[in-house]
Amino acid sequence: MKLSRVALVVLVALAAGGVVVSYAAAPGPNIVGTAKFPITVKAGDYDLIAQVIDLAPGGMVPKHTHGGPVVVQVVTGEVTLTDATGSKTVKAGGMFTENPGTVHSAANTGSVPARVAVSYLIPKGAEVITWVK
Repeated sequence: MKLSRVALVVLVALAAGGVVVSYAAAPGPNIVGTAKFPITVKAGDYDLIAQVIDLAPGGMVPKHTHGGPVVVQVVTGEVTLTDATGSKTVKAGGMFTENPGTVHSAANTGSVPARVAVSYLIPKGAEVITWVK
């Protein structure tokens, strides 16, 4: 009986070792975009909200502001961001940031659908998006 328990422990250890080896042999991730957005936040509670948004060619998000800082990565297509400083077009793999309270809009001025991944850091009680007329 004692020998079978030892054998079972050895088999489990060997099996676990095999799993570790197979993970070690797997290729690692390929990071294709990174953005650094230094921010200072006041003490308090926040919501970190993540969205994936699709914009058809010619589609747009009208003028608006956010209640907290935003990081956007263009996954496919391209997006043109417009604010008081002008317009800039960001292509797939590119990233941009949006400061709280800054009036801006975004549009897909390209010929193919655009997909963006958006992360908002919103203080509790603040609006994620406020439309500007």
